[in-house]
Amino acid sequence: MLKEWLQEKTTLEQAEKGHLVEDERLGPNPVPFGFLYGGWVRFKGQMKQGDELWKFSSPPESWRLLAGRAGLCIVRGGEIVDSIVTLMN
Repeated sequence: MLKEWLQEKTTLEQAEKGHLVEDERLGPNPVPFGFLYGGWVRFKGQMKQGDELWKFSSPPESWRLLAGRAGLCIVRGGEIVDSIVTLMN
């Protein structure tokens, strides 16, 4: 994960709303991040007061080479402390 990949600041609420998954194996209601929900809970549990949540995406060339990654990361004091990948090719 590189700082250059950061694209847009977001909130926990927006991230969960934007990653709702409907699958009968998960039950009758949409679940944030679907089968990754446990990882999401651990990820967001690391956030401290003053942390920022950012969307990220690797450069276009990485997507052309089938090595693209996108997701969310926690930024603390200007440094990336963790990330969760939500899309890759």
